Amino acid sequence: MAENPQNPPSRPTRDNPARRHFISECRDNRIVIRAHFSANVFRLYRRNFDRFSRAAYLLRFYCRVGAGANVESELTREILNLMEEINDNLRKKIAVADQLLKKENVNASKPQFNPINATIIDPLANRFLQTLKTVQELDEKLSALWLACAIDDTQRNQALSEIDSEIRRIQTKTRTLSLGVRDRVQARNQARQQDDSQSEAAASATDDRAMAAQDINPQGGPEETATPDMAQEVAA
Repeated sequence: MAENPQNPPSRPTRDNPARRHFISECRDNRIVIRAHFSANVFRLYRRNFDRFSRAAYLLRFYCRVGAGANVESELTREILNLMEEINDNLRKKIAVADQLLKKENVNASKPQFNPINATIIDPLANRFLQTLKTVQELDEKLSALWLACAIDDTQRNQALSEIDSEIRRIQTKTRTLSLGVRDRVQARNQARQQDDSQSEAAASATDDRAMAAQDINPQGGPEETATPDMAQEVAA
């Protein structure tokens, strides 16, 4: 299809080579990790894992094409600290659940859940998956306590609701950071393109003035003035 002269193709941006390299690196460097999740934890995985992975992917991409390595390190550390905080809370809950199981003399069997294959495209996604595995451990203990009537439906549902909130907090925080970096990089690129356009317009105006001056004086030199000898010739 012929191009519309009124809508010329957009000029490639400076981050296109970095984008192609990053996408190629992501496509080529990925691993698959198998995990076994109960229905409750699989629901958390399905709602959050892909969204988190995309947010982490884009966060790293926009840091590399514009924000810089220092920003990338700072933001990834912030996400990891949040994960570790939530992991600590999960481990505390597991310790309490173990005490209750021991008190009730309950021996929980190891359930056999259907496996899932999680595709890892970023180290942060792997950390997130490990957090979900910790959630799975806690969910198994809560189910055993519930079956032993050590906790009732309300207590179990409240614990599951708190876990759901914690997992969504990681995913939401990562997405917010990713969008923030994206907006900063896009704003910077737009300002840079405007500066380039203004520079090109100024250069074009200078060229136009030079061409106009050449049309007025095609020889490119100063205009000749009449000398006394020339005046006598004209008079003769």
